[in-house]
Amino acid sequence: MNLKYNNVALYGEVTIYYAGLSYEKAGMFAGASYEAVCEWYQKGKELFEESIEKKRRKWIAVDEKEIKINGVTVFIWGAVDIDDEKVLAVWVSFGRSGFEAKAFLKKVGDTCKGRLPRIFIDGGSWYHWALRVVGFKRYTVVSFGPRSAIERLFSDIERRIREFWNGFIGKYSRESMERWVKAFVGFRNCTKDLKRVLS
Repeated sequence: MNLKYNNVALYGEVTIYYAGLSYEKAGMFAGASYEAVCEWYQKGKELFEESIEKKRRKWIAVDEKEIKINGVTVFIWGAVDIDDEKVLAVWVSFGRSGFEAKAFLKKVGDTCKGRLPRIFIDGGSWYHWALRVVGFKRYTVVSFGPRSAIERLFSDIERRIREFWNGFIGKYSRESMERWVKAFVGFRNCTKDLKRVLS
């Protein structure tokens, strides 16, 4: 983990926020403000970007989750390497079609070396054209088994949003939502890496 935090206590409280507390309650433990914890948490986006190594991959599960926040429907797209359950790519959009699928799958392809891996998807019609255009020639439609890794990711994201719904009240944009999701999966990837090292 190369990301530098100049306040060790605050880093600990950011981790507590990731685990479930609000920005305000996490800040109370470190003697920091709501804004400070929020700002540091957003730096988790760098953790996510640092955690992704471009390499050969065998199987990737891809899916998208529709979530309503303050009456606005957003789609969170995710891709998980089935071998280690590391999140490879996430993206937030306000639409769901072949064009959004193509844009997201391009991000997934950028994490791979050599021959593109097999992709596991659900029955979403927006994927088939996009997969062919991006170059993923091998894909399987399945509703369970290999896709369980991506289902766990979305379950974690949705649970965290519901635990702290008020964190999304106020002004936000697609970009700010994407930063939040990338920060979340950045801490999630690093937590999984740490567990593998310690096991």
